[in-house]
Amino acid sequence: MRIAVISDLHLGFKFGEERGEDAFRNANEAFSKALEEKVNLILLPGDIFHDKVPRPEIIGRAIELFARLNKIPKIKVINLKSKEKDEMLNQEIPAIVTIYGTHERRNSESINPVQLLEKAGFLTYLHAESSLIEIGTERIGIHGLSGVPDQFAVEAMEKWNPKPFPQVPNVLMIHQTFKELIPDVKENVMSYANLPPGFNLFLLGHIHWNVEDKHPFTETPIIVPGSTIRTQLRKIEAERAKGFYIIESNDNKINIKFKELENVRKFYYRDFDVSNTKPSEVITSVQEKISAILKTHTKKMNPIIRFKLKGALAEGFLPTDLNFISLSRKFSEKALLYFDKSKVQSSQLGERAKLLYDLKQKKVSIEEIGMKLLLENMKVTTPKQAKDVQEMFEKLVEGVL
Repeated sequence: MRIAVISDLHLGFKFGEERGEDAFRNANEAFSKALEEKVNLILLPGDIFHDKVPRPEIIGRAIELFARLNKIPKIKVINLKSKEKDEMLNQEIPAIVTIYGTHERRNSESINPVQLLEKAGFLTYLHAESSLIEIGTERIGIHGLSGVPDQFAVEAMEKWNPKPFPQVPNVLMIHQTFKELIPDVKENVMSYANLPPGFNLFLLGHIHWNVEDKHPFTETPIIVPGSTIRTQLRKIEAERAKGFYIIESNDNKINIKFKELENVRKFYYRDFDVSNTKPSEVITSVQEKISAILKTHTKKMNPIIRFKLKGALAEGFLPTDLNFISLSRKFSEKALLYFDKSKVQSSQLGERAKLLYDLKQKKVSIEEIGMKLLLENMKVTTPKQAKDVQEMFEKLVEGVL
């Protein structure tokens, strides 16, 4: 049995901009390579779409992409389990099984775009469900927990409490933040220790760079395919290739190999210390670094170049004095430039100004601030209350209430 694991396609990201085709191009290449590998099953650990309510144009393009996967013969779901049901089905389904991610999650009364693709017959999605899949003469257990707010993830996993199917390999997919992968996260999030026992493989979506790890207690392989597109522009994404995994299962043994995508837009990340430097000097130096990168860049697509600036400017200057508009215009036909000034320091920059700056740079979303304030003002004390408030807030954001 050969399985492709392709995660975080983020279809619709930067729609209408120069990078707007990247998600579709990369997804198309991943699907093409999966078909070349003659896989029997494709698993998608969430965030197929970038938005919870994609434009019709994005839905249309997604349908075209997934229609290509009809070439893979259908598989059978023998048994479907959840807390509420345990059904023997012996029913044919598409050879694409997915969970939905945090970008696609909507309130419980609304259909999300992954459910829409399921209704169109392109895939099957799982949320706190376990399915025993039959492919030819082989069987495998696929278990999936779709994306939930990070603060409820541990509770959701404990409440679901999935059990492996006996005498077959079992794979669990989940789309969450994990402490081991983002150590500096401040929220109460999941850790590897919260993953249930008895499984042969864990597939984690949501994290955008590929990782191969092991459970600290059971040595069970933990695989993070990473996203097929660069959206977050972290340093680690400049260092690791984009791609997906091929999983081969034989006699309960699992072999894993990474398949790199070849046509991904090149990304360069540079740290830059601005300490005791005037803004004009910073801009001159940055321009020189951009020119040096472009001299060695050989790909056809314009590269992404991100500068992470840090340190305290020369006395008398503020981060707002660093204006890179002229550089962006100068190189507009050669590169996509991004400048992160969030770590640039100044004694004159107070907390309120810092918050406004982060909002402008979209490092803190209005939704995140609104949710935090709502939880504080309503004096929420239990996970159940927080979950109800979260759902109410999502409905308000979507205009349902």
